[in-house]
Amino acid sequence: MITMASVNDPLVALDEHWAVSTFSAEQRSALVTFADEWLRGLRGGGGTTRTRPATEDLLALASAYDIASRERLELEGLGSPFALARPNELADRRAQLRAGAARAFALLAAAPMDFDDEVGALYRALLVAALGHVAAQGETLRAWLAVYRKPLFPGDDRELRWDLLLLRRNVELWTEVLSGSGPSGLERAMEIVATVREERNARERELLASFDESEEMRMRFYLFALFHLTEAATELLVYRLHGVPNDVTQRVYVALSLARSATSGDMQILPALEWLYEAAASVIQQRTPQLELLPEGERHDRGH
Repeated sequence: MITMASVNDPLVALDEHWAVSTFSAEQRSALVTFADEWLRGLRGGGGTTRTRPATEDLLALASAYDIASRERLELEGLGSPFALARPNELADRRAQLRAGAARAFALLAAAPMDFDDEVGALYRALLVAALGHVAAQGETLRAWLAVYRKPLFPGDDRELRWDLLLLRRNVELWTEVLSGSGPSGLERAMEIVATVREERNARERELLASFDESEEMRMRFYLFALFHLTEAATELLVYRLHGVPNDVTQRVYVALSLARSATSGDMQILPALEWLYEAAASVIQQRTPQLELLPEGERHDRGH
């Protein structure tokens, strides 16, 4: 657990976590410094003169900060939209999550992508997108996506097997919904949702018919998770476009909870699914004050 009583700096608390403290202070400093300089170069079109560390070291430290930070997500407790919490508790939690997400985001983003493992690359992109938004690193995330968008979403995908195609479309959908601004900036997201709804039933039946009974059941769980991942993004998309429904936070939370339950044994995708709720909640919190500035009549119209 993260010790909170003796420190005020969220990064100090994170560095004392057992997962992070397995790295020496010198190792952490060297890896974080490289990641920060690499991202500054990415934003500015330059680079870093530092020698690139081993990819596995960047990924391992990113995972350590992820583990330390996800303890504060508390999605069954303080992080749930159904929980009652004092403002100071929420503020402390947000500070810890933002600090930890920023560290994990920088290290993950600076580590080269392995596109030989397409599923792993898509899982990592989903996690990077979620962490970037929790860390309020939107500009850097957009620069990172500009580098990797083509290999992640090449477009020539209709012949892909449905489970991989649906995962790819989900990752692209979430990157669009989290960072887009409506309605002109969300056209691609709307197109993805429409295409998934149009193709889902036929493509899913075709895929499931190709498996034996035991493999079919495993795939049903996975497709169930991806379906609810799509539903959560769609709820957020509708809210960004129209400011409704009023219970969007709870709807996104429930959909992502179902996705997590269906993939509970898949430790590759679990971190992304947990961070996505926090990222979505931050988008909703930013959008809500904009709606409150609208005239009362227009707010009423948008709610119906």
